[in-house]
Amino acid sequence: MNRGFLLSALLLLIAACASPINAEDVDQFSLEEYNIAAGDTINGSTANLSNTLLQERIESSYFDPQNVIIVQTDQVEWSDSCLGIEQPGMECIPQSTPGYQVTLKAKGLQFVVHSDKVGSNVKPATPGLLWTREGGEQEICDRLVIYLPDSAIACWCQSGEIKSASVNLQEVLSPEEFEQLIKALRAFSENTINEASPNGTPTVMTSMTFFGQGTQFPTSEEQQFLFSLAEAVFTRITP
Repeated sequence: MNRGFLLSALLLLIAACASPINAEDVDQFSLEEYNIAAGDTINGSTANLSNTLLQERIESSYFDPQNVIIVQTDQVEWSDSCLGIEQPGMECIPQSTPGYQVTLKAKGLQFVVHSDKVGSNVKPATPGLLWTREGGEQEICDRLVIYLPDSAIACWCQSGEIKSASVNLQEVLSPEEFEQLIKALRAFSENTINEASPNGTPTVMTSMTFFGQGTQFPTSEEQQFLFSLAEAVFTRITP
């Protein structure tokens, strides 16, 4: 699974404690493409970029690391192994975990990611969309969270157990669908839609909260498009 550009961006910050970059590294990897130059400071620390970390970067076809702007980074002591973000199917162990909270900006959207100190555990923390479907004779408990910039987590009930799966959105959305989602997140304000199955007994309730960062309120047609897109993402993730 391609994890997108999140690890790439975090590596640039975590590399502040790594060995200094040399002339050969500059020839191989242009610093300009990362919007950060040798000697730039992040909270007072010199951002030394190591060749090893740059080679470990992970690129996404939907996001280019060179267009990511680092807004702010803070060293944080997380209270659990989940870095302060609960996820379905993942056990969070209460333990002090040093790491980073990083605010990034890309494609006109601002979002936060959490990481441990070495960047081996990176989690998106800003939701873009929450979709749920519950009830009915089969006791449905479907849930989808899309995290900015390009991650999705789904969970559902199956044989009395809660199953979960996480993907990068480029695995389940076409480039056109993804750009429509990003455009909507930039344009629309936060809004919620609730729907009930017309003939079901007991009723199946479906809800979607869209965490847009814009100022426009979507029309009913635009809301239904987002509603359908969320359901499509969930369907493509689940078995």
